[in-house]
This record gives sequence, structure tokens and C-alpha cells, in this order.
Amino acid sequence: MEGVTSFSKVINEMELNNLETSLKDLNLNPLDSLFNSIDFDEFEHVLYRLAYNPENGDVNFFIYTYMLRLLGGKEDDWRIHLSISRLMGGILNHIDGCELIGLYHAKEAGKLKPMDSDILEIILYYNHIPEKILSDEEAMVYSQKLLMVKPDSDIARRDI
Repeated sequence: MEGVTSFSKVINEMELNNLETSLKDLNLNPLDSLFNSIDFDEFEHVLYRLAYNPENGDVNFFIYTYMLRLLGGKEDDWRIHLSISRLMGGILNHIDGCELIGLYHAKEAGKLKPMDSDILEIILYYNHIPEKILSDEEAMVYSQKLLMVKPDSDIARRDI
């Protein structure tokens, strides 16, 4: 998964281990400090790596709880919903129920930014996975929206 190993640009292995320990102790202050000190895209990669370690397969589902804590009625909550959707639908999709959680958060991001092509594409992803948790009817609606903002979208054309 793209970004899982890119955390080293932001923090080193020792700092990552310290964050993992803090999370296990339910001490969120170090993660909050990091959130306030770096770009959200970089922070997102750190969260993804904390949620899933590709080297040993360890999962820290508490990251989802932390990300929910970041939601607070702010204008840019769509970014957090979208990030949660990617986490659940792509990184933790091997855990039962995570893809459904991912679809929920993708739709929530879509409510906040209804004509964002990236969000619409992620919503449509949930119609193209084997579990197909987004119905064909819903996919058609999202595809039509996507074509309005991105007329050359191959993803949207698949569903029409």
C-alpha cells in the first residue's frame, strides 16, 4: 500500500515505536502533537502505519477510534472521513466489517463535498470490490455525479 513505508520521511522508527507505546497506554498527547505539527497527508501515512504493520501483520484498530476523535464538526472533516474510508476499505479490509465502515465514511465525506471527484471515485470503489457493498443502483447515481465533474472518468463509465 502506498504510503505505509513513507512514514520514515516524517518520523523515525524509534518515534513510531514511542507513538505505538503511547497508544497502548491510551496517551493520545504525542499523536495530537504530531497532528498539529505536520501536513495532514503525512500524518495520514503515520496513522496508516500505526494501524497496520506490513512487516509483521500487526493491527492496531484503536487508530479508528483516534480518527473518530478528530472529527468535530470542522469544515475539513471530509478529509478525515475520506482517510478513514481508505484505512478501512484498503488497509484493514481483511477484518470483517471494515469495508462497510469504509463505505459509510466515504459517503459521509461525500455529504460534506458532494461533487469531489476523489470522494466519488472512492465511493464507487465499494461497488467494484468482490463484496460489492455499494449497490449497482447507487453506483449509477455516483457515476453520473462523477461524470459531471470528471467527464473523462473511466471509473464512472464502467457503471453506466
